[in-house]
Amino acid sequence: MMKVLHISYSYDFKDGGITTVVEQLIREQKKTKIKVEWLASNLFLSPFKRKKLIKEILKINPTIVHLHGLWRVHTRITNDLLKADIPYVITPHGMLDKWALNQSQLKKIISWYLWEKKALNNSSFIQVLSSGEFEAIKKINSAWKCHLISNGIFMPQKKELKLNEYPKSWEDKIPRNSNVLLFLGRFHKKKGINELIKAWEIVSKYSYSKNWWICFAGSGNLKILKKFDNKSLIKRIIVSKPVFDLEKEKVFRNSSAFILSSFSEGLPMAALEAMSYGIPCLISENCNLSETLNIGAAIKTNPSVNEIIKSLKYLIKMDDNEKKKISKLAYNYVSINHNWSNLTSQLNDLYRSVCEDIL
Repeated sequence: MMKVLHISYSYDFKDGGITTVVEQLIREQKKTKIKVEWLASNLFLSPFKRKKLIKEILKINPTIVHLHGLWRVHTRITNDLLKADIPYVITPHGMLDKWALNQSQLKKIISWYLWEKKALNNSSFIQVLSSGEFEAIKKINSAWKCHLISNGIFMPQKKELKLNEYPKSWEDKIPRNSNVLLFLGRFHKKKGINELIKAWEIVSKYSYSKNWWICFAGSGNLKILKKFDNKSLIKRIIVSKPVFDLEKEKVFRNSSAFILSSFSEGLPMAALEAMSYGIPCLISENCNLSETLNIGAAIKTNPSVNEIIKSLKYLIKMDDNEKKKISKLAYNYVSINHNWSNLTSQLNDLYRSVCEDIL
């Protein structure tokens, strides 16, 4: 039986969307006829963290290794994997797009020539999550073998809200009859949060937005969010810790809209989750969900203050029928195109094609 070992940087959901993707992918793969395990490379500490990691991999003895993300220790052990006759595949999760490559540029150039380029050259294939990512990677090296298999989502059950299903972090802060614009994810400058807050501080002064609040749910060290405390309630801004499970469901079900005005993404799970709840979404072109924008299943915004102001005004002034139309299109799009069962089947078939001489 084939054994797949997934390796990402962390098990912690605070590290971003990759953890969510790997957890959900593994959950679905365990329903199929393969064995699945997961290692987090940040658990292997210096000194000799590479040796410790490869020792654990050899102990697990996988048929194939699936590496998630770049620029970490787990893409520096690919030569060791090849020496052990263990094939591997890589999912960059958006870490090869132009904006991402321009961050910490010198470190990445050094790492590129020491490890990353070789790791990608020798991978059995590269999983890309969107057509935009596919094009970006092919511009770097058209010879790389890439397969477009997107992220999936577990669709929530449709049900009516009950009075006791209000998020704990909103109690005594956001009145229950309010409209809430949700940002959910890692607090990082690439998410366009600085621009979003500046735009909100302008929009919140206008009478048309008087019943709207904005909620930032997540974690990170972004300075602009640290200044907000109880006084920020005057501006109708609330910042909460990351939410999971039932509390996360309550946040989605009580939100009126979702926004992600990012500079760079692989394929944002939070946006897919919001669409699965039928929440109107404002997303940038950098979210790699261009089809949703093309078919009217999402509202276009971009990471500039003026663009965000414009899109927020458009959203707030939309009538209920327009919002319902967007919600329905978004729900249908996600349920058809981001079904974990179908996507996992495609990925498992590719694993088998790589390992057919081993199995």
